[in-house]
Amino acid sequence: MEENPKCPKCGSDQTIPILYGLPISNEAEKRGEVILGGCLLVNGSPIWHCKKCHNRWGEFKC
Repeated sequence: MEENPKCPKCGSDQTIPILYGLPISNEAEKRGEVILGGCLLVNGSPIWHCKKCHNRWGEFKC
């Protein structure tokens, strides 16, 4: 499995993917492994979240 990228704003390696859609279970969110991005996903929605500075970046492409 590929490592999460470092945050382009603060350089932290404490980054997690943003999960979109209606989750069946949010156990991964409770463990801090993902953050829920909601049900609405459009071109340009961010795909990464920094747990240290709360920066969101990357672009989802439909």
